[in-house]
Amino acid sequence: MSGPPVSLLGMDPRSVIRDGSTVTAQATVDPAHEVFAGHYPGFAVLPGVCLIEYADRSILFDQRRTGRHVELAAVERCRFRDPVFPGDELTLRVEYAGDDGAELRSEVVVSTGRGRVAELRLVHRAVTTEAAR
Repeated sequence: MSGPPVSLLGMDPRSVIRDGSTVTAQATVDPAHEVFAGHYPGFAVLPGVCLIEYADRSILFDQRRTGRHVELAAVERCRFRDPVFPGDELTLRVEYAGDDGAELRSEVVVSTGRGRVAELRLVHRAVTTEAAR
């Protein structure tokens, strides 16, 4: 199935699985990505905004395969708990918390083998297929 790339950082998930209102995705953070050269030299850490992007793109991928087009409208909550390093294995768990047809709310937890690294609350809004192109 084709859809948008899941991440501009090359963190394409090995799987995006939906079970009811829960979506799980997994990926490996590419240690060779250029973002690590400047963030931070000598102590490479994935910028937190990349985790928001990964969550957003995973939700877009999940929604598109059901024929729905959405776009990120708000990051209502964002808590980074632990750094993410090159080569880390990420597990992203999305719980859809509310969907009125126009707005989709989600609670997202991103983890590595060390535990939770981020907690997010995202809001996506539905867009027409013309606007999604």
